[in-house]
Amino acid sequence: MYDEASRLLAPLAVPFSMRKGEYLQRIGTPAHYIHWLHSGVTRTGFITDAGNEVTLHFQSDGEPVGAHDDLLRSCDAVPALNFVVAETAVHGYRLDWAEVSALYKSNNDLRDYYLGAAQRSIIDQSRRLYLNASPAQGRLIAFRREYPGLEQRISQKVVASFLGITPQYMSQLLRQDGSKP
Repeated sequence: MYDEASRLLAPLAVPFSMRKGEYLQRIGTPAHYIHWLHSGVTRTGFITDAGNEVTLHFQSDGEPVGAHDDLLRSCDAVPALNFVVAETAVHGYRLDWAEVSALYKSNNDLRDYYLGAAQRSIIDQSRRLYLNASPAQGRLIAFRREYPGLEQRISQKVVASFLGITPQYMSQLLRQDGSKP
């Protein structure tokens, strides 16, 4: 099914590259694209009403990138609530969401693939909600299990944002478990 979906979507794919710190999606403007990473790391998050940055999840090599809820809202031209930023240099393919959606609606194989991907996304989101209910040390262990090797590719500040703790507390956790702060 993956191969068939890739074959069907290939004509819509436009290569892209971005440097660390560039935004693939900005808060406040409708989301128009879904990205597929060939290499690099991106981070999806939002800003709370109090101005705090919250990291929802990371994407890396071989994964789709886009805040799905923002993509769904973009059909009504509703501005994005989430950002997606390159945490490292990234390379991959950009696909116009409206074109992808139209293709899903007209092709049963692609619709089945999309349904499977959406179901997987729901499971991943549920796992992250359970993770957030754990103590900070447990969240760090779960982060390392869910994203092996990612900690060495991104900043400690970003890991702390994902764990919902301050960078200072992150340093304490790393000292407690013997990791380098």
